[in-house]
Amino acid sequence: MHRKAILLLLAWLAAAVDGTAAGSSVTIDASQRFQTIAGFGVNFNGTYFRDAQKPMIDMLIDDLGATIFRLDPYGIINWETQNDNDDPGVMNWEYYNDRYSIPTFEASWASARYLNSRGIRPFVTLSGRPPDWMLDTKLPPLQGRKPATEPDHLNPSMYEEFAETVVSMLVYARTKARIDFEYFSPLNETDCPPNEGPRIDPEEMPKVLESIARRMKKEGIGDVKLVVCDQCRLGNDYFGPILQNEELMKQVAVFSLHSYGQQSITPHVDRVRNSRSPQLPVWLTEYGDLNDLDKSQDNEWKNFSLAATKRALRALNEGASVALFWDAYDNYHEHYPRLTFYGLVQNTDHIYAPKKRYFAAKQLYHFVRPGSQRIALNSDAPGLLLSAFRNAADGTLTVVGVKEGGPAELDLVLTGAGARIGAWDVYVTTRDVDCRKMDTVAVKDGTARISLPPEAVFTLVTAMKKAE
Repeated sequence: MHRKAILLLLAWLAAAVDGTAAGSSVTIDASQRFQTIAGFGVNFNGTYFRDAQKPMIDMLIDDLGATIFRLDPYGIINWETQNDNDDPGVMNWEYYNDRYSIPTFEASWASARYLNSRGIRPFVTLSGRPPDWMLDTKLPPLQGRKPATEPDHLNPSMYEEFAETVVSMLVYARTKARIDFEYFSPLNETDCPPNEGPRIDPEEMPKVLESIARRMKKEGIGDVKLVVCDQCRLGNDYFGPILQNEELMKQVAVFSLHSYGQQSITPHVDRVRNSRSPQLPVWLTEYGDLNDLDKSQDNEWKNFSLAATKRALRALNEGASVALFWDAYDNYHEHYPRLTFYGLVQNTDHIYAPKKRYFAAKQLYHFVRPGSQRIALNSDAPGLLLSAFRNAADGTLTVVGVKEGGPAELDLVLTGAGARIGAWDVYVTTRDVDCRKMDTVAVKDGTARISLPPEAVFTLVTAMKKAE
């Protein structure tokens, strides 16, 4: 252990021994179980894939613990610059084969095949604006948005053409590029046009998705599961109109949201839970922070590490079963368009190194594995956001938290487990420590007193023992 880390550990242990900060109670009830976690992961831009990225992908899988890669194969939906023909019902494969074999797509297909070789079935997504010939201008402007200065709205007369474009890409990915994938999100942030996606209002969304789902069945890929609809403004209701469309709902597998602020996803989760399809999961397909051009250590820690992790934990506590960080690595995004620095991994002339935010995410991704269930947790501690999970496969209990101030100690009590535990392992990420095991705390008289630094993303892990 580095000398600086040792001094830091001694400092917060001394604070815990000092009687000035009384312990706060945290109670975990392993008998109260909620949603099953499908996995955690990253958004991945495949257009710049090269062999130098393979070790980075390996690190994201093997060290970070990512199990889901939301792969954007082009970064914008304008590849059909001219209509392939005058009939949206017939795909001109001479045209499409040429488009999907250009270097940009070939790089993405190579990245997807590498993910397949690592046991990952990429979740294919699309973002950005379609070609201008599919767009028009719709009034009035979206709530909170200025009037469009150029066409940004997907013309309803072009729904079938749009479906042909995006489904042709899927057909090529499966039959020509030989990519194994299960999920597809055809639209991104249609309530934040034009660069993120074309404007499609909530009442229009089912009709667009109907066209896509119908075309997928026609082309023999009806087994691909739709993820809808990756909205960015949580005050909008896209889920309601989709849930009311019974035929469309036969192909919808996941509802998806993005979070870069403080708004709750609970109203959206409740819409699904109270619908005729209450079993469908809600995924947080993007979270992180937005000011990527501020490369200060304070922004890295306060916003991309602490605040971003809180967004993930808050969404999990509200019912999400997946959280995907935006972005995997620093890269150029066509739909911005500029070089962006949202990545968990720094990209310096194609030399890749994890940032502080990587280790903050690792506190969740590495320890809470797919198949875990969120369980009940109650706390009276200020300055803390906590989530708890039970993994029946290996018998572990895990608590992940973000601490900003508050007590120096937590009194951790487990109830309803039907088993006993011996000790909690404590892992922390701070400004100075990167996801490191710092302590093992024994349980005495049913309680473990956990000492924590003033600010940290932390993980507590214990193995349940069979009752004697």
